Amino acid sequence: MRGSLHLAARVARRLQLSLAMRAHPVDPSQTLPTSGSQVEAKPPSQAPPGFEVWYAQALAAAAPRPDPALESGPADFGLWGASPDANGRLELDEVAGNLRATLPVFAANLGRVCRQAGVVTPPLLRLEAGSDIQPALPFDARAGMVQQLFDDSPGLARQFRRLMAGFGFVRCSDALRAYQRALARLGPSRLAAVMARQGDAHATPHLALVFDGTSAWPEEAQGERWRPLAGLEQLSRELSDASHPGQARRNEPPLPIDQVFDPIGARLRAARQR
Repeated sequence: MRGSLHLAARVARRLQLSLAMRAHPVDPSQTLPTSGSQVEAKPPSQAPPGFEVWYAQALAAAAPRPDPALESGPADFGLWGASPDANGRLELDEVAGNLRATLPVFAANLGRVCRQAGVVTPPLLRLEAGSDIQPALPFDARAGMVQQLFDDSPGLARQFRRLMAGFGFVRCSDALRAYQRALARLGPSRLAAVMARQGDAHATPHLALVFDGTSAWPEEAQGERWRPLAGLEQLSRELSDASHPGQARRNEPPLPIDQVFDPIGARLRAARQR
């Protein structure tokens, strides 16, 4: 009995502390207290990795003056052209559709400025997302020229950042929905084991926009390779296969005989054919 009283007293004290530390609600009609003039929002200098970086940059960047040389797509406005519902939620399919409808517009804009600057494509450009405003092009000799294009065209740079933020948002949301599906099927402990084997990159992979001179599409890093951006169904299948690794291996097609006995030679022959 005495132990129960002590426990109840500790719980009451913690509840009092939590209520005392809770922030008071702010009337949205009132302006927040500031010291001096309002400061324009800027992206953080050391933001965490992931689509949050690009989302913050896309929202913080001031809308550029209209550029008659650039075309606009549905994802260039507001929350990627989608309107939240009564509960403040976005329809992911609508966001994804607007992003993909904007890709041909971005490809046309990028192709035009590349031709004007003498940037030759193909070979394709893989514009990787990072914490910097400029896209990264590792191991590409055209990186400096391409980054200068984005410096000279703020509208194109903003379009690129909004696309990266949008595809990152959709990719992370699809991963979350895939984990919710797997949780109902596998349970918490098995799902935790599967997620540990998959690694953090399965939920938030490194993203890039690829441009071949005429078309653009999103890709994600998978280990040392790149693949098309994965969606909800593909992520759900991968979680299911990872929960039964032996069965996944049995479902894989058999390797060619030359690849079994000479894997290095098979890789070299495949590389020569590219």
